[in-house]
Amino acid sequence: MTKDEMTTLLRSVCCDEDTIAAMGNAYEMGFEQGANVAEVMKKLVEEAESVCNALDAGEEDPKTAKFWALFAQLRAMQ
Repeated sequence: MTKDEMTTLLRSVCCDEDTIAAMGNAYEMGFEQGANVAEVMKKLVEEAESVCNALDAGEEDPKTAKFWALFAQLRAMQ
């Protein structure tokens, strides 16, 4: 649901403008958090690819610290 659709729905059930404004702010905060999570997920997948490439190349000890740090960061964002 887009923010405009949500606003239209809230108005259709006679919500007051303060409620609509509060819900709009909550929507924006959620959208921003989703963008932050997506960025960390992208980095996590790239790091996982790097670890897999190191394993495929036969590296004895692929560096996984960065992967686990990103994983912990993502988990903290839940």
